Amino acid sequence: MEERRRRRKRMKIGDPSSAPLYSSLDPSFFDLKVFPLMLAAASAADAQNPSFRSLLKHFLSAHLALITPTTRSPLPLSILLPPGLLSLLPLLLTSSCPALAVLSAQLVGAASLFSLEANLIIVLDKDIVNGLLRALVSRSRRVVVAACNAVLDLSVNDSPIDFLSLLHDEKCDSPLPLVLDAALILINTSDEGCLQCIPYELIEKVLPLLKDLWENSCNSELTNNLNMEQGRLHSKKYDLAASLFRLSMDYVLPLTWKTDELVRGIFGDEQFAFENFILNYWEVSPLHINGTWNSLKGDHSIFNSLSNCFGYMKDKNFLASLLGMLVSCPPIASDELDIFSFLKEANNLLGSQIIYGQDIRILKTSKITSEAMHEIVGKEAHFFKDKLTDELSVQTFKEALQDGYTIALRGMEFRNTEVAAITEGLSNLFGQPSVGANIYLTPPKSQGLAKHYDDHCVFVWQIFGQKQWRIFPRSEAFIPRLYEPLGSLQSMSQDEVRYMDVLIKEGDVLYIPRGYPHEAHTIINMDESHEDYASGYSMHLTIGIEVEPPFDWEGFTHIAIHCWNQKQKHSSIYPIDSEMFKQRSVLVNMLHVVVRQMADKNTEFRKACLITSPPFSSNIKLKQETTFDHIIEAINKSSSFSETFDLIVTAVQENNEDYLQWMRWLRHLRQERFEKLDFDRPLEFFKEFVLLNYRPFKEVMAEFSQVKSDFCRSVVFEDAAAELNVLLQKYRKTREQYMKGMLSLRRTT
Repeated sequence: MEERRRRRKRMKIGDPSSAPLYSSLDPSFFDLKVFPLMLAAASAADAQNPSFRSLLKHFLSAHLALITPTTRSPLPLSILLPPGLLSLLPLLLTSSCPALAVLSAQLVGAASLFSLEANLIIVLDKDIVNGLLRALVSRSRRVVVAACNAVLDLSVNDSPIDFLSLLHDEKCDSPLPLVLDAALILINTSDEGCLQCIPYELIEKVLPLLKDLWENSCNSELTNNLNMEQGRLHSKKYDLAASLFRLSMDYVLPLTWKTDELVRGIFGDEQFAFENFILNYWEVSPLHINGTWNSLKGDHSIFNSLSNCFGYMKDKNFLASLLGMLVSCPPIASDELDIFSFLKEANNLLGSQIIYGQDIRILKTSKITSEAMHEIVGKEAHFFKDKLTDELSVQTFKEALQDGYTIALRGMEFRNTEVAAITEGLSNLFGQPSVGANIYLTPPKSQGLAKHYDDHCVFVWQIFGQKQWRIFPRSEAFIPRLYEPLGSLQSMSQDEVRYMDVLIKEGDVLYIPRGYPHEAHTIINMDESHEDYASGYSMHLTIGIEVEPPFDWEGFTHIAIHCWNQKQKHSSIYPIDSEMFKQRSVLVNMLHVVVRQMADKNTEFRKACLITSPPFSSNIKLKQETTFDHIIEAINKSSSFSETFDLIVTAVQENNEDYLQWMRWLRHLRQERFEKLDFDRPLEFFKEFVLLNYRPFKEVMAEFSQVKSDFCRSVVFEDAAAELNVLLQKYRKTREQYMKGMLSLRRTT
């Protein structure tokens, strides 16, 4: 009997099933029947008891259901927001129970959307607003998101939240920092669709505020905390950096260069200068363009833009300015087409200090005699060795330069708007997703990098000073692919006697195709009595035209195969799930592998495809079409099925995923809905075919030959060109978003 009475007592106090039901007909019902129970449960000393929490959740859920948008029948204000509930909301919004705080924030949002009058009542209630602001800095992610949504709901009707009066309210602890915390959370939890809904005019007003706060946080002590005059923010530096990045990544660059301006700025005013470069020098031979920029100096010239931009480098205090502007640029995957995926992976890296090796290098090359090779070779030495990045300072920069070290700063297109405008224009000019830029400052009579070759073509633009370059020949059969490991110079069997010496001066441009070994050094002694830091120094900007895998001729051929195959599927007589359809798909994928093997041996496949470049002349366009015809002819005549088949069999038997990883970018091409090709694991295409195929080899080879012949006969150049342009826009969008986001984090003071 005693146990039964205890059970009955517990049900009356804490069991939601024993709680009184709502009555929409009686306005005083809540205050008379519900409010006393909720007040007792919320303020009881043992409020941590699950029974009390359950009771509160029951009442909040019931009231929330009463006022949700699905029940749009008019409700009196006394039922929508009873006085008792208004008095409890500040306490419930700051509850230590996340579920209660979430329900309370949801109730605030729902009530504010139900009627304008309710919205105004909540906004003018300082205790509720303060409770909502406190919920924004909760440790619970659920509570923060619910509070952010409630703030958004309150702002729908443009209700004037009186934050100024809250500043002088003793009950409120610095609401403006809390509001800013809420804004950062909202921005950093928004997807692309939500960010695009933010009015451009609002972004223009918010960005300067966030930028000022970012500058102040960077100039303060090295701490993750953010402070403003009204108090400390709960958000960290990364949160502010992420918000700046997100709001800026679709912002318009303040400076842009038209394609014809870039052509004149690099190659001069001659009518066919660029056409001559593409037809005779591009990826073929080095070219020294002497003094082009000097003849184009003016208020709006490219040279004047860069010269003014880096003019402070000639000041003896430039090192302090340089160091103050540096933030790290986290690497983004070459085939990443989702900027939000990058932001998720970057985690707390945005806005962090520069990383040695990734962002900056300080190095020099000394000439030594190699006993093994019996010749003088260059040996690189790094100034920092095992030192940490936080040891970078003006003093260490000065010491490094005095000792003959070169300062090499990577990713200048992410750190400087003038450089970004040039790289953007060049990416359009050469039809590539992006163009990289590094800057090199070398003291007198010094050499930075040892002799090396690059996996991308470079334009060396001399900003001030002069530098002596030596360029060695490359093998005719050698054009390195982007991102592939670089081989040793000894393995290239180059002719050391044949080389090209070039002295480039201020305003000169030097073009070096990928694969050409080269080295450079300064030659003028610095006058130690001269206070101009530029005296005897050399500064040049290296612009790298990086040809991503889809945008060389091999990549274009893969796209052509894909487009041709899409057409064939629509006209196929075999059902999609039939065995014949599956076998044919495997043979098409084998054709992709054949093209890859041919590209390993034929340098024509590895050259950049400029189909997406602006149509400057009919001669350049004709050369593109002729090159594609030669490639198709080579595939039709020279491809070896047996070699490809043996390679695939070996890869399957060894379960070697690495060899086919180059196919991963094919997943970005448009596919039909019924296709389920997982290019993240391309080896899976061939496993079933290799392991379960019992047909004679000659029969399979004959079928492949027919597929290859059909492709070579009916491939359409224009289809592949259109698909390449679609893919280029996808790549370019992500690269531009990254560049604009990183530019927003550069410091100006």
